[in-house]
Parts: sequence; C-alpha cells; structure tokens
Amino acid sequence: MDHTLLETIQTLEQRAQRLEEEAALLRQELARLAEELATTSPVVARYVIEGETYEITQADVEAVRTKMIKPRSEETLYELALADKVAERWQKLPRAERDRRFFAAIETSRAAAIADGTAIEDEREAAIGD
Repeated sequence: MDHTLLETIQTLEQRAQRLEEEAALLRQELARLAEELATTSPVVARYVIEGETYEITQADVEAVRTKMIKPRSEETLYELALADKVAERWQKLPRAERDRRFFAAIETSRAAAIADGTAIEDEREAAIGD
C-alpha cells in the first residue's frame, strides 16, 4: 500500500477520534443545559382547569417545539404543553375518575355546542332537510 495513503488513513482515523470525543462532550453539555433548564425554567403561563392549577414552563414549551414538524405559534405550543401536563396528571388518577372527567368534558362540550347553535339537540331536527 502507498505510504501516503496509509498516512492519510491514520490522519483521518485520528480526526474521527477527536470528533467523537468532541461529540461526547457536546452531548454532556446539552444534557447539563437541559437539566438546568428543566429545574430553573421560568413559568410562562398558568391555567386553572376544574380548580387545578397547571404551570407551563419555558422548558415545557421547548419540549413541545422539538416534537413539531413545522413551526407553530407560541399560543399553540403553550396549549399543547398544557395538554401534555393535563394528560400526565390524568394518568395518575384512578380509572373511574378519568372516565368521569372524560364524560363530563364531553357533556360540557355538547351543551356548549347546542347553546351556540353548532349542534342539534333533537334527532328530529337533524332529520329535517334530509
């Protein structure tokens, strides 16, 4: 094998080793920053739902942002972060309580839709015009 080619391969191997070491250091730094952000992240929004307060931090918003395929508005990111928090809390509830809350939410939505005219309460009204 050509001596120059051998030197080039060795140089590239050394460079690859340095790059791998640098990548490992970068991963460590990212993990440290993520941990710091998670523990010191400022609260950017508070929501009260059924008497429970949900605090959304900048870290929560950033976690949602990383899951997005395309850019979304800050308001959308906040609401998705809220949905994650609500789902997380609901997972800790007994099954019967989760079911009760779910059906209560459906009934509340249905009543609001009937009240604002976007839904029809009576099945006979729905059949008119068919």
